[in-house]
Amino acid sequence: MINFAAERAAYRQLADLLREQIAAGQPGPGDLLPSMLRISQEAGVGLGTVRRALRVLRDEGLIVMERGYGARVVEQEQPTVVSVPRGGRVRVRMPTEADRRELEIAPGAMTAVIVVTVGGRLRGTYRADRVELVAK
Repeated sequence: MINFAAERAAYRQLADLLREQIAAGQPGPGDLLPSMLRISQEAGVGLGTVRRALRVLRDEGLIVMERGYGARVVEQEQPTVVSVPRGGRVRVRMPTEADRRELEIAPGAMTAVIVVTVGGRLRGTYRADRVELVAK
């Protein structure tokens, strides 16, 4: 449960607990999470703490929040595997507005992008949370 004496904020601890449950398949993809009131009561925290924890999971792409329905677990995509050849360069940066549109990154989401270049030519721009880089 939540350790209120810990240095880690209660909402982060709650997000960790919910993330673990989602990773274990309870609830599974497409399922609704319990109501915010129920999560609040079970965890012994306020609704504001629950809201902040759910925002963390939303920003990580684990859930979508639907007004009037609640929070639903998102089907997790397999990461795109990108081979980076010898001499290739990898740069991590925050997305531009064009990147957000093209890569479907929600406004305000703290998701970095990875830019891969080979020989000075752009090979691709990828969402950092949906790519696995493999050195050749």
